[in-house]
Amino acid sequence: MWQACHVTARSPQRGEAGWFTAPAQLNHRRYEALRAWFTEGLTYAQAGQRFGYTRWAMVSLVREFRAGKLDLFAQPRKPGPPPGAAPAKDRARGRVLELRRQGLSTYEISARLAAEGRPLNRRDPRRGGVRPAGTRPAASRKHLAGHPGPRHAPAPGIGHRL
Repeated sequence: MWQACHVTARSPQRGEAGWFTAPAQLNHRRYEALRAWFTEGLTYAQAGQRFGYTRWAMVSLVREFRAGKLDLFAQPRKPGPPPGAAPAKDRARGRVLELRRQGLSTYEISARLAAEGRPLNRRDPRRGGVRPAGTRPAASRKHLAGHPGPRHAPAPGIGHRL
């Protein structure tokens, strides 16, 4: 059973009481304001004044809490996307491969996926994506055919290798 512990003015814990009475983090401040309203019997105005809220902000805070719309404590979870939330490229990969087997070009695949409501932004259909319809393809090397090459000499020690 929980027992009340009274802190005296000479207790070393007293200096750290500000963390509870004047919380700096938003969710901590919300929690303390709700706790004061529910457990100490303060009015909306009193609890709001203590924690920097107006009376109507407190009314709204209590309403959201009662409706279950207020998440005061973050749920523990592993880093990264939640389980089952695969990126769009992974969700469409099977469909892209199916369309490639039919001999469709990347532009045709892009148009089909866009029509199906799942356009992708990747360029390589082998990786599960295609370039969106209407965008330019990567620059080809054809326009560089007459270009003399780099203006600088190769780095020392690097020759032509087979």
